[in-house]
Amino acid sequence: MKNPLVPLAVLTLVAASSLAAAPAAAAPARAAQDDVVTWSVRPGDEKGEDGRAWVEWAADPGQSRTEHMVVVNHSDDAVEFLLTSADGYFTDTGRFNMLPSDQESVAAGTWIELPESVTVAAGAAEVVPFTVTVPDDAEPGDHAAGVAASVHSTGGGEVAVESRVGFRVMTRVLGELAPALGLTASASYTGDPNPFEAGTVDVVYELENTGNTRLNARPEISLSGPFGLGDRTLRGDEIVEIAPGETRHGTVRFRDAWPLLAYDVSVVAQPLPISDELSFAGVERASARTTVLAMPWPQLLVLVLAALLTTWSVWRRRREKRRTAELVARAREEALAEAGASVAAADLARTPSHHS
Repeated sequence: MKNPLVPLAVLTLVAASSLAAAPAAAAPARAAQDDVVTWSVRPGDEKGEDGRAWVEWAADPGQSRTEHMVVVNHSDDAVEFLLTSADGYFTDTGRFNMLPSDQESVAAGTWIELPESVTVAAGAAEVVPFTVTVPDDAEPGDHAAGVAASVHSTGGGEVAVESRVGFRVMTRVLGELAPALGLTASASYTGDPNPFEAGTVDVVYELENTGNTRLNARPEISLSGPFGLGDRTLRGDEIVEIAPGETRHGTVRFRDAWPLLAYDVSVVAQPLPISDELSFAGVERASARTTVLAMPWPQLLVLVLAALLTTWSVWRRRREKRRTAELVARAREEALAEAGASVAAADLARTPSHHS
């Protein structure tokens, strides 16, 4: 693998510092208030740097190996560097790191023996041998550790500063490799207040390397509504170099998700080897399923309001119709009454009068 860091990359870390993904080539730190120290650390042999970015080897339980770290002092004065080893891990972005000095190593970091310090003259380099010994009861698979050279100082302040530069030491204990992934997922639906706009479905998943070897993975997340409505698939961020026991988290968002009462969510991830030298043929992919409710509350509110408006409109029309019918009946009654009164008056006028 190629070193992802450019030569003479800078790494300054406060308090418990971390290690770059590959050997950082030059790091500045303040050994005293006004003295800037710059150095680099690379793998090598007895003669010096050998072009490797880090140490990676395979061994049987009980086997040991002597390696070398080359510490180069780019400063104007001689510097004493502290030398340390620690358990290694990979960050969420796939970059290698090692435990800070205030955390105790319990795994492959304890397999490494190296001197406590080395003094390097100005502009010079020192080759420091170190030994990696695999325990007799070590389990097969990949084990990550790192070595580093560091400087401690206060920089004129009250808080101690540790700056360190180093590289990874990867040991693969021979035996049966068992690549495997565990996967969990959850989802949530967020509707749009506008009933004429779609909502979103957010899917959160967690991958865990449950096997014994480093691997990559490409998660795929599928969303499907009732009867396959709104069916689609998105690809999550590629998982790069996840070591045994480590976890990675990911999130994807499905837009234009209409509230179809419920969605089925499926997340799958295929374990992939980190190099072409390995084959994971036949390894089962990890999967997780969940269901998320997508209730159409804004749309239901519109329907309720429409139903209320329709009911009110029908009631109003019926009331107006009934009132009109009552007015017509009343007018008819009044007209009939007036007509009856007129006829009675006319009859009275035609009746002759009798006088005694």
